[in-house]
Amino acid sequence: MDETVTSEVRSEEEVEDSSARDYPLDDKLEREWATLTDDDERSGVKAALKAIFAWRNYSIYLGTAWLFNAISAIYGYFNLYLYHIGWDFILLGTVFTITSIISAVARLMGGYLGDIANRKNLSVVAMFMAATFNLIMGWSTEFVLVFAALILYAVIDLAKGGSTAYIMDNIPKDHSGLAISLFTAGSSFGIITLFAFHGLIPLMGFAEGLRLMFFIAGCLLMIGTAIRAIYLEGGEQERNDQQGSLWKDFVSENARAVKLILAVMPGVLGIVVLDAISDSLFKFGALIYTNEFLNIDFAGINIIILVALTVGVPLQLKIGRMSDRKGMKRTAVAVYAVMPICAFLLMIAQQFPYWAPQEFMDSANQLFPGLGVIFTTPFIAIVAKYINDTLWYLVLLTLIQKNMPRTDTAKILGVFWFIVFSFSTVGPFLGGLIFTYLDPSALFALVVVANILILGAITRFGFENGSRPEEAAHEE
Repeated sequence: MDETVTSEVRSEEEVEDSSARDYPLDDKLEREWATLTDDDERSGVKAALKAIFAWRNYSIYLGTAWLFNAISAIYGYFNLYLYHIGWDFILLGTVFTITSIISAVARLMGGYLGDIANRKNLSVVAMFMAATFNLIMGWSTEFVLVFAALILYAVIDLAKGGSTAYIMDNIPKDHSGLAISLFTAGSSFGIITLFAFHGLIPLMGFAEGLRLMFFIAGCLLMIGTAIRAIYLEGGEQERNDQQGSLWKDFVSENARAVKLILAVMPGVLGIVVLDAISDSLFKFGALIYTNEFLNIDFAGINIIILVALTVGVPLQLKIGRMSDRKGMKRTAVAVYAVMPICAFLLMIAQQFPYWAPQEFMDSANQLFPGLGVIFTTPFIAIVAKYINDTLWYLVLLTLIQKNMPRTDTAKILGVFWFIVFSFSTVGPFLGGLIFTYLDPSALFALVVVANILILGAITRFGFENGSRPEEAAHEE
């Protein structure tokens, strides 16, 4: 989830070529932009920020994205919430597999839609659907309504590709890591969300408190929808005369996007596919395992997510800048090296639940409810994993933005995430089977193996570029 983002923030001629931007800057800003991209200015963060914010819509979009990122802090509780309102492991795995498949298809179709429809309108639709999803989740616990809400959340991917491309096409390539990391840094506002939820847990209980948070989130996202609809500008796409049926054009355009990804970023898809499977396995089981099998209470779990969010925000900005200055391979290895360690720690957590004496945990809990969790093994494992997941997706989005041509951004994003989501559908159902019929720690052993293979592939092959985008396009 874009959740994280996650979020939602996801390249061909140099920035100086103003024709590569959908939404033209006025003459004054064009001159400033050209000045800011001189070699002697580019290295400074101040100059980078000026270049990034030269496009007025960036500020508006960034603010509403920060709102969504703040609210999405509670989305990490999905599996645990549904489990505690009566869903069993098999039902959880089945439903999330279904929604993952829908999300994958919607992302593929959304990539095509994002290159032919008004991208500003798509950004408005995406936020409206997210608002509606939260309102339904806050309104009812009935299976039919909750399932419908989850389907709606998956369908948001129809609009996400164009929404993301709307802003990415106007980010200066030389500062793309910093610009994209500013979006993910908005998750810092999730600290407020989690503190509010922490206060609701003793008053209303975990499930009822989370329902209230969903409802408030829906109301705030409706306000964000109105802001986007009123203040964002541009987003129109040039329409080419279509030859033949719309379906044939859809197939041919997405086939071209696949060839472009394979030509420009050979080897990346294999790494991403395996990571999608391992990541979906970990996320399916981590919080349920921690609460149900390791006996960490809800307050402790909230502390885990709160700490991960707090520590992760400054690291996102650092990694974004690191990718701009030191290269993608070095950044990717630094981020992914932590992943297998996290899964291994959770795998052995039943045998080694604490890394400090029990007295430390008791004293911390007296100081602040749930704080004692910091002395447990799952705390280290999940905090490190969640932080590095965010950083990893930042690396992937920056890689795409730096290497893909601007003209087909939405289609490329659509195809890329369709592939990722398609393979991530394996995780929830497989996780449900493992949790039902095997020792749950076996799930994390499987993740360890997958993470080691991925780290080896990154170290061996890296993210070396194949053809330049314009060369790949010409070859077609």
